Amino acid sequence: MKYIRFSLGFVVLLWAGAQSVGGQGFPVPERGFVSWKPAPQWEDALLSGNGEVGTLVFGEPHDETIIINHALNHMPVRVPLPPINQASRLEEIRALIAQGRYDEAAAIPVAQSMAEGYGEKHWIDPFVPLCNLRVLTQAGNVSDYVRMVDFETGEAKVQWQQNGALYRRSLFVSRADSVVVLRLQGEAPLNVELFLRQHPIAWDQYEFVGSGIKSAQAGAAAGSLTYSTRFVHHYEGIPYGFDAAARVVLKGGSMQTRGERLVVEGAEEVLVVMKLAPLMENEASLLPHLQEALAAGNWDYDDLLAAQRATHGELFSRVRLQLGEEDAPETGLQSEAFVQRARSGSNGAIIEKQFDAARYNILSSTGVNPPTLQGIWSGTWTPPWSSGFTHDGNVEVAVSHLLSAHTPELMEAYLSYHERMLPWYRENARRLFGTRGIHVPAHSSTHGYNIHFDETWTLSLWTGGAGWTAGILYDYFLYTGNRDMLRERIYPIMKESAWFYEDFLYEGTDGKYVFNPSYSPENNPGNSTSQVALNATMDVMIARELLRNCLEAGRLLGEEKQQLKKWAAMLEKMPDYRINEAGELAEWLPEKYTENHSHRHVSQLYSLYERIDPDFVANPALMHAARKTVEARLHHRRLQNGGEMVFGLAQLGMVTANMGEAELTGEIIDWMSRYYWAPSLATYHNSGNLFNMDMSGGFPAVILRALAYSEPGKLRLLPALPPEWTHGSVEGMALRGQVQLSRLSWDEEGLHFTLVSDIDQRLEVALPFLTDFRSEGQGRVVRKGEGLELRLKAGQPLLVQVGR
Repeated sequence: MKYIRFSLGFVVLLWAGAQSVGGQGFPVPERGFVSWKPAPQWEDALLSGNGEVGTLVFGEPHDETIIINHALNHMPVRVPLPPINQASRLEEIRALIAQGRYDEAAAIPVAQSMAEGYGEKHWIDPFVPLCNLRVLTQAGNVSDYVRMVDFETGEAKVQWQQNGALYRRSLFVSRADSVVVLRLQGEAPLNVELFLRQHPIAWDQYEFVGSGIKSAQAGAAAGSLTYSTRFVHHYEGIPYGFDAAARVVLKGGSMQTRGERLVVEGAEEVLVVMKLAPLMENEASLLPHLQEALAAGNWDYDDLLAAQRATHGELFSRVRLQLGEEDAPETGLQSEAFVQRARSGSNGAIIEKQFDAARYNILSSTGVNPPTLQGIWSGTWTPPWSSGFTHDGNVEVAVSHLLSAHTPELMEAYLSYHERMLPWYRENARRLFGTRGIHVPAHSSTHGYNIHFDETWTLSLWTGGAGWTAGILYDYFLYTGNRDMLRERIYPIMKESAWFYEDFLYEGTDGKYVFNPSYSPENNPGNSTSQVALNATMDVMIARELLRNCLEAGRLLGEEKQQLKKWAAMLEKMPDYRINEAGELAEWLPEKYTENHSHRHVSQLYSLYERIDPDFVANPALMHAARKTVEARLHHRRLQNGGEMVFGLAQLGMVTANMGEAELTGEIIDWMSRYYWAPSLATYHNSGNLFNMDMSGGFPAVILRALAYSEPGKLRLLPALPPEWTHGSVEGMALRGQVQLSRLSWDEEGLHFTLVSDIDQRLEVALPFLTDFRSEGQGRVVRKGEGLELRLKAGQPLLVQVGR
């Protein structure tokens, strides 16, 4: 396993002088938000990030804290033990499950872990703060305070009046230059103290942090700041620690060192350039290297911001949703009032701003890795679920809009993370199940071993992670058409995922495959206390999809005929789905299991998350049963105004949008809009609490699916348009099959859409209405049944206008 070495520069610019500021406050960002008070806690801080480093800006005028996070800074709590030798007891587990002795089966992995020296339930390595930058300024009476975030530039800004003078501070994390830039401007000379420090440790966290952090040392010398930290534990692929060095340059004023602080008095301008680097090779200090790089730099805020606009800004601006009126009163609300207003009922203007915020959050936290549960931000040493990557739904929802929002290069983070973990995944498959191929655990961060489970959460028995990952990666190919990437990187993961099933599945008495053990993520049947089961519907769906995708990709890439025959034969042996006595799609195939709809996951709807499964397209009864399941799950959600774990709500929204259920989709979008937003326009895990980025991925995904559903060669426009959205537009969507929906707009008269294809192709377009149409541009448009057939020319826009 290999990691690329990443380094980050940090630039702080403190600027004074009436000529520079000119008495002018920051303009309200066109796409962003304004807040009226500093963050009372880290979860409400302003967010900025470039996918490698994230910052949390509290916005305090005189005693500012900026928490600095690095994507690789998961504190190693131990050198991970190998996965348990569950394979040696697999037949025993299977026999107990077949006999209905589920609790006994669930106890075996735990007993095995104790026999192998685990000693306790193991967690993945937690995502923790790297360090804090503190900026102390001269105190005075504060008025006219405001803070804001500009989504187009990634700037987190703070301004206030103090004793008749205006002060401004702005920060962004540059995607172009891998630096963080902070500028402070004032209409009076600046008196500032700057220092780095370890993030504060609560009294009840000392033992835990001490078990992972060996040392943390901040320092100051003439014109420089330093910070170094080292971990207690190390293993292949993770840092030994981090180093940071800062160069401090003044324009006017004076500077002196006091302990670990630099004290600036009467300066016109203070420039602090700070670089951070993970130590990937050994514990040897990188400070000399960092200081040399800093000395060679020529740093200018405006130049760095221009480069940020060309990178971050370009990615953010690729997609734009417009649903509300430009002068809608909600657009001017401060974020605290905006969140409160949304809770009383959402509308187009609110959803439009939240769509931008959600995309900003995911864009800012995707780069080195995909977003963790908390994106790229942490202000605690003990984040919920260790803020890693949860592969039974969370991370899949977090990345769910990246392709349709026309940012495919951000999916590189998801692909490369899994590539780095492949050696760990292979060992999982071998030791847990005695198979070839790979096994993706439910939880991971710095390593890919499946080490987190207990008798309730029987995660060592879940087999669907690799197939689900492979499905998302194959979708990456369907959007981009990059055949080299498919052949060299994606198909090998798909193939190893399929090899796992070749060895794991066995035939039952009816000649159909048996999934044993089987697991519907985090749920148990209504008539069982255990999550262990036979033939969970989701497990079957994942295997079916994987085998179909492998056949499709294998034929394209010239796979050996014998392998293709094997996969085709396996598809024929897949068990049939079950419709229960209530007409719902059952979550487990055996009739002995009853449903448990009071649950946050919607696993039995997996086949409708992304592309609609051909099994469902060909079987209206299955589609009807799936809708009945949606209603049953929504009943549970309605009783709780959306309820906990919003990523399950997002999955419901993806399903209803793909199914064309406009009213249900609108109801789900309204819930997500009303109850899951912080004043910083970060998103929550539960209604009103728990900082979490899952919905930042899922909210735009549901909206985009409501506006367009695509498969290669097929497009449905406005499949699930909420009835309240009587007019609007979206620009820049990407579609499967290498097509861009450059613009789609609709109103009471009809709709307009413009398509650009990367290749010459024929595209069938289903429409919500069609009385007449006309087209402009290269290509051909003909009526076909209730829709249109388009012949697109590579790179040539084709505009179509459709009347009601």
